[in-house]
Amino acid sequence: MTQDHPDHRHPTLADLEARIQKLSRARDALAEQRVTAREEELKVLADAFARKLQAGGFSIQEGIAALRPYARSRLRDAPAPAPASRPAAPGREPSKGASGDDLREHARRVLGSEASSWLRRPHPLLGGQTPQQMAGTPQGLDKVHALLAAYARGA
Repeated sequence: MTQDHPDHRHPTLADLEARIQKLSRARDALAEQRVTAREEELKVLADAFARKLQAGGFSIQEGIAALRPYARSRLRDAPAPAPASRPAAPGREPSKGASGDDLREHARRVLGSEASSWLRRPHPLLGGQTPQQMAGTPQGLDKVHALLAAYARGA
């Protein structure tokens, strides 16, 4: 002998349809919020990337060119860069127009045992040239030192 209490009535079909519509609108609003949040996050990342490029002495176009190989792939978690044998002295970067010997020393301080191979490996931020090739001009040498300085800062 159970009596239906007015608070325990069964929902009607109209009640269920109204609830479904309300939940659908809420889902759509959340989807729009997610898109907006992703767009904002992308703007923040792009701004940080542009600032790092500028700090390294690179143009936005050079940065975009360096990203092209990644356009169709997703990066896996990259291993942390090899620690330098000695940390670079804070704020100490070779002066503009430094020699090739200074470049090798700067690379060794920043990259440790990986310095020699890094200097001979083409780099996308250097237009596909190796750091050694790029260092053939004063402006190129400055770019290579700037790239090493960015690595030293963890950029």
